[in-house]
Amino acid sequence: MFKDYFSQDLKEGEQVIKIVRKHGASFLWPAFKTFLILLIPCFFVSWLFSNYVGLLIFLVWLAVGIGYGLNQWIEWYLDLFILTDKRIIRIDQKGLFNRKVIEYSYDSVQGVTYEISGMLAMAFGYGDVKVQSSESTKEIAIKKVPNPKEVQDLINMVQTKIADAKGFSAEELIAMIAENKQKSQEEEETEEPNKKDDAAEKEDADNQETDELFKIKEI
Repeated sequence: MFKDYFSQDLKEGEQVIKIVRKHGASFLWPAFKTFLILLIPCFFVSWLFSNYVGLLIFLVWLAVGIGYGLNQWIEWYLDLFILTDKRIIRIDQKGLFNRKVIEYSYDSVQGVTYEISGMLAMAFGYGDVKVQSSESTKEIAIKKVPNPKEVQDLINMVQTKIADAKGFSAEELIAMIAENKQKSQEEEETEEPNKKDDAAEKEDADNQETDELFKIKEI
């Protein structure tokens, strides 16, 4: 069902590179609010189940709570970026029946920025990604996405490939991203021993200076 929901925005022959959704941790607050709504009737159980009116109120309240939770989940799950080999598609989902779709071609992208703000965002590693385009004065953004820097790098990489006029498939791009990520990890692993060597050399130099200082005092 959801596959057809997303594919309706694709053009013929267009390949999806990545679907960028919000981080799972960003749904904790809506889930907590839904839980509170469903919890409230528990404090009035004795009255609610003592007569038909109370039972009706309970059923209506339960329906409202479930409906609210479902609405929040749909907004969270369907509010996303779709990155294809031709363009960026932003689906802005508001409730069950309100859906706004914005698209930018990679040629029009003027800048991609990301921001990680707040204690929870730092802890879970999610942030906001914003795309500026020459096609509109307004930027498109999706909030609370996991690994926002990777999304930024991915958009920039696709844009560079298109600018270089090199044909590529979604599979080739994903393989290239994985290769670049592996290279970055290898570089970090290589830099770590070098940092340790530099620290050891600095410590030896400090010890040598200390020994020379003691020699001077003895003289």
